[in-house]
Amino acid sequence: MYTVLSTKGIAKLSLLILLLASAVVGAVLSYLWTVGYYVEIGFRVPEGVTTVTIMNVSFPIENSTYFDVTVLNPSYSKADANIASISMISSDNDIETPGVIEPSIPYPLRKGEEITFRCALNWGEYAGQNVTVAVLVKDGSGATTSYQTVFVRFDVTSFAYNTAITVSRFNVTVRNWSNISLDISEIRLENDIIPPENISVNNQPITFPYQLLGNESVEFVCRWTLWDAEANSGYLGTENSLFIETLQGYRAVHSRFFSKPVFLTLSNITYPQLNETQFILRNELQSPHNVNLTRITISVGNETFTVAHNASGYVLEEGSEVTILCEDKDLNWENWPDQKITIRVYTTQGFMAKKEETIPSQ
Repeated sequence: MYTVLSTKGIAKLSLLILLLASAVVGAVLSYLWTVGYYVEIGFRVPEGVTTVTIMNVSFPIENSTYFDVTVLNPSYSKADANIASISMISSDNDIETPGVIEPSIPYPLRKGEEITFRCALNWGEYAGQNVTVAVLVKDGSGATTSYQTVFVRFDVTSFAYNTAITVSRFNVTVRNWSNISLDISEIRLENDIIPPENISVNNQPITFPYQLLGNESVEFVCRWTLWDAEANSGYLGTENSLFIETLQGYRAVHSRFFSKPVFLTLSNITYPQLNETQFILRNELQSPHNVNLTRITISVGNETFTVAHNASGYVLEEGSEVTILCEDKDLNWENWPDQKITIRVYTTQGFMAKKEETIPSQ
């Protein structure tokens, strides 16, 4: 006796077998895809431990103040993962840790869960480098991946000032070497922000943000006092840093040691006549250059007199001195016996000599 199998039944059975096989193969391929990503970044897939994998990282060229990293706790992981830290490692092995991470860490990442962390970190100085993002897991296996950031270069190509002319101005040229436009938002000397109304380009006032196109340069003229003559202090004679900031988060920094200030001294003050004062003004040898004398004032109490003198426009070389005679009909020393006066000698460059003196009794 023979049994005849229906071809229709065989077809249905074959289809069922194919569907089951397809489901198994699909699951295996899905597993291998995730594992393959893990292996690709240099890890062996741990067995019996909590492990995570980095699915994606993003360093947006339009904003270098943050980067994103997407982390997956695979279904094959032993347990939920406690994300302990996220860091970025430069090509020079500088380790940078974000100031703020959202969502905040430590973060409990459940099995099978995927999440994207936004990491507040200015990576602009590493633009164009191949950086590494590392995710550490408490009591588990972390992950790393490398990322080639887009090239953006923005720096100071020239910084100039000349205290032999003035202490109240400096010029700075910056260049955008990249192909994207940058919006300059701030110029700062150490902690002092230069107001935009004190800055010009081609003798024209500017406002911030100032757009600097790709592969272009711009020279800013900044009216900013480098030396406070009254306080006898400022940037001169010390090392300082200039910062040019952009809205995109990129920064150009220029550091240098500023030249010494001119050192002027007053000595040998006498009073030849009732309305005359005479003294020696010296431009000390350690001064960097000559100065041109302009006006002289004498302050007594709440009054200040701009006095006539014999040295207007006089060029006082470094290491030299000059005797100056001042007079003013309103300065009758008999009216201020034993009073303190302040003598100030000004220069066209912005330096000043100042000395307090007690008027002698007649």
